[in-house]
Amino acid sequence: MPWPQRHAYSALSWLTGIAKSNLSAYRHASKPVSPVVARRIEIAGRTDPDGPITAQHLLCFPQLALAVKRLMSTDPVHCTRLVRQTVQQLGLLADERDLAAYHIKPPTTGDARWNALIVGVAAHTWSLSGHATPLEWAQEVRALEQWWTPGAVPSRWRDWNLVHTPPSLRERGVIFPTAWLEAV
Repeated sequence: MPWPQRHAYSALSWLTGIAKSNLSAYRHASKPVSPVVARRIEIAGRTDPDGPITAQHLLCFPQLALAVKRLMSTDPVHCTRLVRQTVQQLGLLADERDLAAYHIKPPTTGDARWNALIVGVAAHTWSLSGHATPLEWAQEVRALEQWWTPGAVPSRWRDWNLVHTPPSLRERGVIFPTAWLEAV
Protein backbone atom coordinates (compact mmCIF):
# COMPACT_ATOMS: atom_id res chain seq x y z
CA MET A 1 0.00 0.00 0.00
CA PRO A 2 1.47 3.39 -0.96
CA TRP A 3 1.80 5.49 2.18
CA PRO A 4 0.81 9.20 2.17
CA GLN A 5 4.29 10.62 2.85
CA ARG A 6 3.20 14.21 3.47
CA HIS A 7 0.93 13.37 6.41
CA ALA A 8 1.94 13.02 10.05
CA TYR A 9 0.37 10.20 12.03
CA SER A 10 -1.66 12.74 14.00
CA ALA A 11 -3.25 14.17 10.84
CA LEU A 12 -4.01 10.73 9.42
CA SER A 13 -5.41 9.63 12.75
CA TRP A 14 -7.72 12.64 12.89
CA LEU A 15 -8.92 12.16 9.31
CA THR A 16 -9.47 8.40 9.53
CA GLY A 17 -10.30 7.74 13.17
CA ILE A 18 -7.49 5.15 13.29
CA ALA A 19 -5.18 5.18 16.31
CA LYS A 20 -1.64 6.43 15.64
CA SER A 21 -0.16 3.16 16.93
CA ASN A 22 -2.23 1.20 14.39
CA LEU A 23 -1.22 3.56 11.59
CA SER A 24 2.42 2.96 12.46
CA ALA A 25 1.88 -0.80 12.46
CA TYR A 26 0.15 -0.61 9.06
CA ARG A 27 2.92 1.55 7.60
CA HIS A 28 5.67 -0.79 8.77
CA ALA A 29 3.73 -3.92 7.79
CA SER A 30 3.72 -5.33 11.32
CA LYS A 31 -0.07 -5.47 11.18
CA PRO A 32 -2.17 -6.45 8.15
CA VAL A 33 -4.29 -3.74 6.55
CA SER A 34 -7.85 -4.57 5.53
CA PRO A 35 -9.12 -3.12 2.22
CA VAL A 36 -11.54 -0.85 4.13
CA VAL A 37 -8.76 0.61 6.27
CA ALA A 38 -6.46 0.96 3.27
CA ARG A 39 -9.21 2.91 1.48
CA ARG A 40 -9.64 5.24 4.48
CA ILE A 41 -5.89 5.94 4.54
CA GLU A 42 -5.79 6.43 0.76
CA ILE A 43 -8.61 9.01 0.81
CA ALA A 44 -7.06 10.86 3.75
CA GLY A 45 -3.69 10.90 1.98
CA ARG A 46 -5.09 12.94 -0.90
CA THR A 47 -5.78 15.94 1.32
CA ASP A 48 -3.52 18.81 2.22
CA PRO A 49 -1.93 17.86 5.57
CA ASP A 50 -2.45 21.46 6.71
CA GLY A 51 -5.98 21.63 5.33
CA PRO A 52 -9.01 22.78 7.31
CA ILE A 53 -10.02 19.38 8.68
CA THR A 54 -6.78 18.80 10.56
CA ALA A 55 -5.74 22.43 11.10
CA GLN A 56 -9.08 23.40 12.65
CA HIS A 57 -9.82 19.94 14.11
CA LEU A 58 -13.13 19.78 12.30
CA LEU A 59 -15.41 17.04 13.55
CA CYS A 60 -15.35 14.82 10.45
CA PHE A 61 -17.42 11.63 10.43
CA PRO A 62 -14.67 9.33 11.81
CA GLN A 63 -14.11 11.72 14.72
CA LEU A 64 -17.86 12.07 15.24
CA ALA A 65 -18.18 8.29 15.57
CA LEU A 66 -15.36 8.17 18.12
CA ALA A 67 -16.93 10.98 20.17
CA VAL A 68 -20.37 9.37 20.06
CA LYS A 69 -18.87 6.06 21.16
CA ARG A 70 -17.41 7.77 24.24
CA LEU A 71 -20.52 9.78 25.12
CA MET A 72 -23.62 7.91 23.89
CA SER A 73 -24.42 6.22 27.19
CA THR A 74 -23.72 9.24 29.41
CA ASP A 75 -24.74 12.24 27.29
CA PRO A 76 -26.87 11.41 24.22
CA VAL A 77 -28.06 15.02 23.95
CA HIS A 78 -24.48 16.17 23.51
CA CYS A 79 -24.05 13.47 20.85
CA THR A 80 -26.90 14.99 18.84
CA ARG A 81 -25.21 18.39 19.15
CA LEU A 82 -22.02 16.86 17.79
CA VAL A 83 -23.97 15.50 14.81
CA ARG A 84 -25.25 19.03 14.13
CA GLN A 85 -21.71 20.45 14.51
CA THR A 86 -20.38 17.93 11.99
CA VAL A 87 -23.01 19.00 9.46
CA GLN A 88 -22.43 22.72 10.04
CA GLN A 89 -18.66 22.47 9.63
CA LEU A 90 -19.07 21.11 6.11
CA GLY A 91 -19.54 24.71 5.01
CA LEU A 92 -15.85 25.32 5.76
CA LEU A 93 -14.74 22.87 3.07
CA ALA A 94 -14.30 23.91 -0.54
CA ASP A 95 -11.92 21.28 -1.91
CA GLU A 96 -13.32 17.98 -3.24
CA ARG A 97 -10.49 16.04 -1.59
CA ASP A 98 -11.36 17.55 1.79
CA LEU A 99 -15.02 16.76 1.27
CA ALA A 100 -14.15 13.14 0.47
CA ALA A 101 -11.87 12.94 3.53
CA TYR A 102 -14.60 14.42 5.73
CA HIS A 103 -16.87 11.59 4.57
CA ILE A 104 -14.39 8.75 5.17
CA LYS A 105 -16.07 5.64 6.52
CA PRO A 106 -16.12 6.04 10.30
CA PRO A 107 -15.34 3.33 12.81
CA THR A 108 -18.33 1.74 14.53
CA THR A 109 -19.80 3.26 17.66
CA GLY A 110 -20.77 -0.19 18.90
CA ASP A 111 -24.46 0.76 18.77
CA ALA A 112 -26.52 0.03 15.64
CA ARG A 113 -28.79 3.03 16.30
CA TRP A 114 -26.00 5.58 16.48
CA ASN A 115 -24.24 3.95 13.52
CA ALA A 116 -27.45 4.28 11.48
CA LEU A 117 -27.75 7.95 12.46
CA ILE A 118 -24.15 8.78 11.54
CA VAL A 119 -24.31 6.89 8.25
CA GLY A 120 -27.66 8.46 7.36
CA VAL A 121 -26.36 11.95 8.06
CA ALA A 122 -23.20 11.29 6.04
CA ALA A 123 -25.28 10.02 3.10
CA HIS A 124 -27.52 13.09 3.41
CA THR A 125 -24.67 15.62 3.43
CA TRP A 126 -22.86 13.76 0.64
CA SER A 127 -25.94 14.04 -1.58
CA LEU A 128 -26.33 17.73 -0.74
CA SER A 129 -22.73 18.39 -1.80
CA GLY A 130 -23.67 17.73 -5.42
CA HIS A 131 -22.33 14.22 -5.89
CA ALA A 132 -24.30 12.21 -8.41
CA THR A 133 -23.18 8.86 -7.03
CA PRO A 134 -24.19 7.77 -3.52
CA LEU A 135 -21.65 7.52 -0.74
CA GLU A 136 -20.23 4.05 -1.33
CA TRP A 137 -19.81 2.83 2.26
CA ALA A 138 -23.17 4.24 3.36
CA GLN A 139 -24.95 1.50 1.46
CA GLU A 140 -23.60 -1.14 3.87
CA VAL A 141 -25.66 -0.19 6.94
CA ARG A 142 -29.03 -1.91 7.25
CA ALA A 143 -32.17 -0.31 8.57
CA LEU A 144 -33.02 -0.63 12.23
CA GLU A 145 -35.78 -3.08 13.14
CA GLN A 146 -37.71 -0.37 15.02
CA TRP A 147 -37.89 3.38 14.46
CA TRP A 148 -35.45 5.24 16.70
CA THR A 149 -35.28 8.87 17.73
CA PRO A 150 -32.24 9.93 19.77
CA GLY A 151 -33.31 11.65 22.95
CA ALA A 152 -36.69 12.04 24.56
CA VAL A 153 -39.31 13.45 22.20
CA PRO A 154 -43.03 13.47 23.03
CA SER A 155 -44.89 10.87 20.96
CA ARG A 156 -47.25 13.53 19.58
CA TRP A 157 -44.28 14.91 17.58
CA ARG A 158 -43.27 11.57 16.10
CA ASP A 159 -45.22 11.87 12.82
CA TRP A 160 -44.14 15.47 12.24
CA ASN A 161 -40.50 14.55 12.93
CA LEU A 162 -40.73 11.53 10.65
CA VAL A 163 -42.11 13.56 7.74
CA HIS A 164 -39.32 16.12 8.12
CA THR A 165 -36.52 13.55 8.39
CA PRO A 166 -34.24 13.29 5.32
CA PRO A 167 -34.78 10.12 3.24
CA SER A 168 -31.26 8.84 3.97
CA LEU A 169 -32.17 8.67 7.66
CA ARG A 170 -35.73 7.41 7.23
CA GLU A 171 -34.56 4.48 5.11
CA ARG A 172 -32.28 3.48 7.98
CA GLY A 173 -35.07 3.68 10.56
CA VAL A 174 -33.87 6.87 12.24
CA ILE A 175 -36.14 9.82 13.00
CA PHE A 176 -33.99 12.96 12.96
CA PRO A 177 -35.61 15.97 11.24
CA THR A 178 -33.62 18.31 9.05
CA ALA A 179 -34.20 21.13 11.56
CA TRP A 180 -32.12 19.18 14.09
CA LEU A 181 -29.19 19.32 11.66
CA GLU A 182 -29.30 23.10 11.45
CA ALA A 183 -28.09 25.78 13.81
CA VAL A 184 -30.64 27.30 16.14
